[in-house]
Amino acid sequence: MLVLITRPFEEALRSAAKLEGAGYSALLSPVLTMRATGASWPEGVVDGVIATSAQAFDLLVLRPEWPLPEALRLMPLWLVGDRTGDAAHRKGFDGPVRLAPHAKLLAQEITAALSPPARLIYLAGQDRKPDLEKKLSKAGLTVEAQEIYAAEAVDQLSDIALESLRRNDVGAAMHYSRRSAEIFLGLMRKAELDPATFVHICMSEDVAVPLKDAGCATQVAATSNEEGMLDALKAIAAARESSRES
Repeated sequence: MLVLITRPFEEALRSAAKLEGAGYSALLSPVLTMRATGASWPEGVVDGVIATSAQAFDLLVLRPEWPLPEALRLMPLWLVGDRTGDAAHRKGFDGPVRLAPHAKLLAQEITAALSPPARLIYLAGQDRKPDLEKKLSKAGLTVEAQEIYAAEAVDQLSDIALESLRRNDVGAAMHYSRRSAEIFLGLMRKAELDPATFVHICMSEDVAVPLKDAGCATQVAATSNEEGMLDALKAIAAARESSRES
């Protein structure tokens, strides 16, 4: 099965390797490109750092004089996903790490561990949901968002993706965020292509909403991570194989 991956290029490469290792063919057509904003580390005492994406550290600009080496060594890190933790360490952050599988659980863990007036720096993207900041602020914590990166929409799907879509070669597409799903649908309309001709694997119910509204068949991962999406894809492939044999 040929599977279309729409996430940013570096992440798409990693996803493609997993797909090909599982016996699928991967087709890359990122609908977002990542750009550093140039935002740098704020001054003052910080009680912890929050990040939900590896991009937050990969694109972070550190000044030679700030943060201090001791702060890099000791600051607690509240992160979503192992890859974000790896990116933090590559950037020189060696403080204690608390990992959560998604932002909702991360907020719960932070509010259970910290009390006002703790000051947290959130290394964030320009386009993001406000839920995490709202929950922490409601708990009385000071959350300062530093917008480290911007995810910008591309103008069109890749030429090879358009060619494969026009030939109806694509068997499934994988969607990791609601915004990228919405951009994908817009690019399909621009190319006068029907997104309902193949199934869409979504990381969460929220990601699936615009696709369902567009009349697409969707399969939502049982767990909100890439492993859950791969499991959903395997189930679809197995069902198709069983249907052909019967």
